[in-house]
Amino acid sequence: MKTEIRKYCCLALDPLHVGAGGYRLGRADNTIVREPATGVPKLPGTSIAGTMREYYRIHLQEEGKDEQEVIDVFGDESRRGRVRFYDGQILFFPVLSTEGTVWVTTPELLEYWLDIKLDPQGGVTAIHELDSDHINLGWLYFKSRKDPKELPSMIVKWVKRAVSVPDTLFSQIVNDNLEVRTSVRIDPETGTAKSGALFTYEAIPRGTILAFEMGFEEEFEVEDILPYFRYMGIGGMGTRGFGRIEIRELKEDAEP
Repeated sequence: MKTEIRKYCCLALDPLHVGAGGYRLGRADNTIVREPATGVPKLPGTSIAGTMREYYRIHLQEEGKDEQEVIDVFGDESRRGRVRFYDGQILFFPVLSTEGTVWVTTPELLEYWLDIKLDPQGGVTAIHELDSDHINLGWLYFKSRKDPKELPSMIVKWVKRAVSVPDTLFSQIVNDNLEVRTSVRIDPETGTAKSGALFTYEAIPRGTILAFEMGFEEEFEVEDILPYFRYMGIGGMGTRGFGRIEIRELKEDAEP
């Protein structure tokens, strides 16, 4: 059966933490999942699938419908489902600069997700609402060139200023500008902080735009499920105000 692939983008309304599991030495005890080849944080397809499955179950309960449909759509140990989920990539990452917040992307991401092609000269390129010949991204300072592009309307609602950087820089810029927070574990018996239980954890910051794909063998009520992510979120640290995202199908309304 032919699978229809659709592209979606999402805005992080809160910081996002999808943990890699365990601890490591470094600036954060609890790290987030990354692409092995690039080191760029990602939103695993398994996390998207598991969360959407649960929200679909809740939706069916609220509508008074048979929950067997969850298995029909998502599958179980004995059968495969009718929908596929693929890992989410960071499409635009917010970084502070002297121009205000600037959203950073790469030529490869622009071409794959938005069908926008940049001039092959490369380098740091101002693509949306930036006129300066130089720009700082965090503590890094670059000479930039201009190659303005029309972004899809839904992206423009979320992005004020945007630049494209080479892939080799993108990973460093993203990882240098992740949120690192400190917290303490609470003793469930006393309701107070545990002694010596201080820990740090990473998060993708609020305002990040991610993109992912879903494959459909048959239609199901996916549009009815997407609002749940805005209120109940995805990933860990939900009790600390993490996880809410706004999801929209990525419409190809921008000119290359």
